[in-house]
Amino acid sequence: MRSSFADSASVESLKDMTWSRRRNLVLLKFSRWTPWVRKGSFAILDQGLISGSNFLIGILLARWLLPEQYGAYSLAFEIFLLLSFFHQALLVEPQRVFGPSDYRDGLREYLGVLLWLHAGLTVLVFVFMGISSFLLHELARPDRLSGALAGITFAAPFILLLWLARSACYVKILPQGAAAGATVYCAIVLGGLLLLRRLGLISPFFAFLLMGFGALVSSTVILIRLKPILKLRTSRKGWGKVGDQHWEYGRWILVSFGLSSISGSIYYPLVSSFSGLVAVGELKALLNFSLPVAQVLSALSVFFLPYASRVYQENGIADLRGLSWKLTGFFGAAAIAYWTFLILLSKPVLRSLYGDHYTELTPLIPWLAVGSLPWNLAAVPAIALRAVRSPISIFRVYCASTLVAVLAGVPATWAFGIRGALLAMILSNIAALVVGLILLSRKLRNDSIGKP
Repeated sequence: MRSSFADSASVESLKDMTWSRRRNLVLLKFSRWTPWVRKGSFAILDQGLISGSNFLIGILLARWLLPEQYGAYSLAFEIFLLLSFFHQALLVEPQRVFGPSDYRDGLREYLGVLLWLHAGLTVLVFVFMGISSFLLHELARPDRLSGALAGITFAAPFILLLWLARSACYVKILPQGAAAGATVYCAIVLGGLLLLRRLGLISPFFAFLLMGFGALVSSTVILIRLKPILKLRTSRKGWGKVGDQHWEYGRWILVSFGLSSISGSIYYPLVSSFSGLVAVGELKALLNFSLPVAQVLSALSVFFLPYASRVYQENGIADLRGLSWKLTGFFGAAAIAYWTFLILLSKPVLRSLYGDHYTELTPLIPWLAVGSLPWNLAAVPAIALRAVRSPISIFRVYCASTLVAVLAGVPATWAFGIRGALLAMILSNIAALVVGLILLSRKLRNDSIGKP
């Protein structure tokens, strides 16, 4: 009898020990993921504040401006984005690669060099856009595009500075610093827009000036925390090393961004040429709905890229492939949930955001969802291809996307207007996803058998 009781007590003791070990293992795994969850949350908050403020800016301006004014604002901003690719490809993207590795012990000096390079690039952007605005003004264009270009000309250097400063936070694994700057930017720009509205000064010109001012203050907040060392006397060898590395890596990214700008922005000038600036405003109002999910997934891409690189370098191809499948499921679920919600509530959402404007766009939201989903999923092979350090593969993905966008976009937009542009987007984004998956599969297969 005692033996039976002792055996029962022993079994219960073993169960308690097993439960205790399982609980400790769960707590250990949770504690390991806690820093990643916290930092990932700050990354999403940072991108959410920036993309959310830009989204609200577009919504508010669509409500408050005349359709022609909003079309001018949209076209000017797209022109700025085209020029910003030089800055993004040659400074920001290489910074995320070389900063945490080659310049880990001298990040403040490295950031100082990048700030001087930023100054040189933004002078070129300022001059180009300033001349364009002046020429349009002299030509007495009646569509107010010259005023919008003048505003973005003054704002561009500071907006680009904010992008560089936020990227530096991620290099130091300080997404909370970027989130703090984004909070300041959001408060200044949205509060300023309400003030401009009250004063009767709302226009594309003043909206861009306000964005530039918000970016300047936000960049200052971030850079005070990062404390860059601005030494013009940095050795020529140091400047040469930074320049060579950024050019070798960034040239493929630059060409890729150029192709991306064509495939993503070609529809604005096409719609403007075939249907007028009012139709450009309608297209911009529609595409505003793709920004929230795209920006969130972009933030997660920036956050997961260093982790994917480490997985590839330390654990090899099999683990990277497994991570890619997990990210595909996560990105896909997030995108599908967003677009399902938006489609089901499209009418009240359009009415609440745009008032009486653009309600006729409701039937086009499912088209936008079908076109955006492949691009949302294509972010995963892009992460993996960067992790295996194959920027030329990124270039090939954009080649395919751009080729389809041009070949399908021109005739489709000419024949069907906005609907034709959306159809071309669907085909272009599907091409990007398919080519990205093929190149990634081929790259992983070649690496697994030791081929270059």
